[in-house]
Amino acid sequence: MFLNRIAEGGDAVRYRVPENGGYKAVTFREAGEAACEICLGLMDAGLSRGDRVAILSGTRMEWCLTDIALILGGFIPVPIYPSNLPDQVEYILVHSGASVVFVEDEPQYNKVEWCGRRLPSLSFIVLMDGNVAGKDNVVMLDDLRRRGREYGAANPDAVEKRVDEIRPDDDLTIIYTSGTTGPPKGVLTRHRNYTTDVTATLQVIDIPRGSRFFQFLPLAHSFGRIEHFLTWDAMTETVFARGLQTVAEDMATVRPEIVVSVPRLYEKIYARVIARVEESGGLKKVIFYWAVKVGRDVSRHKQCGEAIPGFLALKNRIADRLVFGKVRKLMGGRLRFFVSGGAPLVREIAEFLHALGILVVEGYGLTETATIAACNPQEKCKFGTVGKALPGTEIKIASDGEILIRGDHVFKEYFDDPATTREAVDSDGWFHSGDIGVLDDDGYLRITDRKKDIIVTSGGKNIAPQNIESLFMGDPLISHVFVYGDKKKYLTALFTLSPDEILAWASRNGIRERDIQALSKLPQVEKLVRERVDAINKGLASFEQIKKFVLLGAEFSRETGELTPSLKMKRKVVIEKYGVLLDALYEKD
Repeated sequence: MFLNRIAEGGDAVRYRVPENGGYKAVTFREAGEAACEICLGLMDAGLSRGDRVAILSGTRMEWCLTDIALILGGFIPVPIYPSNLPDQVEYILVHSGASVVFVEDEPQYNKVEWCGRRLPSLSFIVLMDGNVAGKDNVVMLDDLRRRGREYGAANPDAVEKRVDEIRPDDDLTIIYTSGTTGPPKGVLTRHRNYTTDVTATLQVIDIPRGSRFFQFLPLAHSFGRIEHFLTWDAMTETVFARGLQTVAEDMATVRPEIVVSVPRLYEKIYARVIARVEESGGLKKVIFYWAVKVGRDVSRHKQCGEAIPGFLALKNRIADRLVFGKVRKLMGGRLRFFVSGGAPLVREIAEFLHALGILVVEGYGLTETATIAACNPQEKCKFGTVGKALPGTEIKIASDGEILIRGDHVFKEYFDDPATTREAVDSDGWFHSGDIGVLDDDGYLRITDRKKDIIVTSGGKNIAPQNIESLFMGDPLISHVFVYGDKKKYLTALFTLSPDEILAWASRNGIRERDIQALSKLPQVEKLVRERVDAINKGLASFEQIKKFVLLGAEFSRETGELTPSLKMKRKVVIEKYGVLLDALYEKD
């Protein structure tokens, strides 16, 4: 696929890379030449088919080119999150037996150097950027490419010959899950798993050739990785963000047509829009909510496949001119649709964005299913679900509610862990996802929770905490919520506040305090959150209601340990860090 697309793409733009305040264009031909040079350089260094090669870097073009080079050479890429700590990097390098590691810069190199002599299989390190003086085991990426050019001149067609040796059931990559509980597992997938997944996904999602994507998700995560594979097969243009902190600003500049993200981006867009409207007040606020009501009416007709009545269509054109078009302009103004995955998207946010004329296509899958197992069709999205099984994929619900998946995209095994592999994939080929869900009459899948996260109260009630948590994520004031109560009489919760929103609220209410931790302790703020909790509780059964809560003074994050690199909550870590606060809520019972 890679070699075919390189040949077909020629001088068309494949990547745009941030450089000197602008974006440098890189063609399919240039990207292909670079990838082949890296591949040839590794051949010259003596690597053999099947050797594991790690990539420790942020999202950048060199990551993608290295990945392609490894795949073409029959080497096994082992992605590592750049946010991983040195001991986590060591675990993956040792467990995978990596013989080479590509690192982005000196800080990432230092993590590998920290491991010292504990990496017996590691032969050398390739540095993408910067310089590490006086290190014998370091090769600069440019030098590796130069060696590749020389090796290629002496060995014509070496890459093509290596590619011809690769078969569909050959190993492709080992992706280590971010590990919400315990050490990460190495998910070993084959070429067939990913070709199946990419081909099936492109049957469901229409991606015209030359479409502009905006890539910022971590490539060490399967969701970011499948985006890169999809954009190659669909022959699109990928523009890289300058960094995670500049995504919103870059989006307006890049003007993408398709954006792939985890729900956190959409939550922030929703919160930012609502906050601006609330701050503006007056007539602008009235017009905005009128427009949203009109947009919601239009959305309902579209979801049902119905024609838009004439008068409603007229009102929608007015709403689009007054409100919706201005919001979409903040995202570049050319957006065709968003894609959401990696975690549940709050239905309220998907419906709100659709009312503004922005479709969010939500899908579902796991690293073990080569990323995507189900996806909403663009022409008939059903919000609140993750869509239907991809073509060639079977999904069924076990007697205990667990989602089971079968198809050619299901992984080969957990690397060097046959016992865990047998637990995950049964004798009939069904992968046991660990997720709980339901299929509706039309075959759309709705995820309700993780099997291991189900709370059983002391009264014997089974409660899915993520269902309740998601009800709060549509509130711009709240950034994270953690529901607690296993073996307890009732539920309690931890809340973190969105810094921008609570500061804006404080300003509107004449509160001068600017410290988030201090604000979270104010009685007025606790009362504000209590009102939110009471409003949500009204729609819940008595045993599902949150009786008490604690306001934390800082958000959950990867750096403080509560979130994985893919922004999933580490529930065990949260309980370990804040269990004393939570248990104190039950002391007077």
